[in-house]
Amino acid sequence: MSRFVAVIHGWHVHSNGFNVHDLTSTTLEEAKKEACWLKGQREDSFDRCAYVVVEIDDTEHLARRLT
Repeated sequence: MSRFVAVIHGWHVHSNGFNVHDLTSTTLEEAKKEACWLKGQREDSFDRCAYVVVEIDDTEHLARRLT
């Protein structure tokens, strides 16, 4: 079974770039909803955000931890 991660980027002056979140969802549709919710938690008046959901198959090996 695949797993999903969300990468969220904000455009605030003091933003440190990207945040990576392991998602608990089991389908891509659920993962997109969860990522959208996480993006909404971060957004603020002067911090607009965008996100992308990445699907990682259980047979894939990651060379290093996603941070």
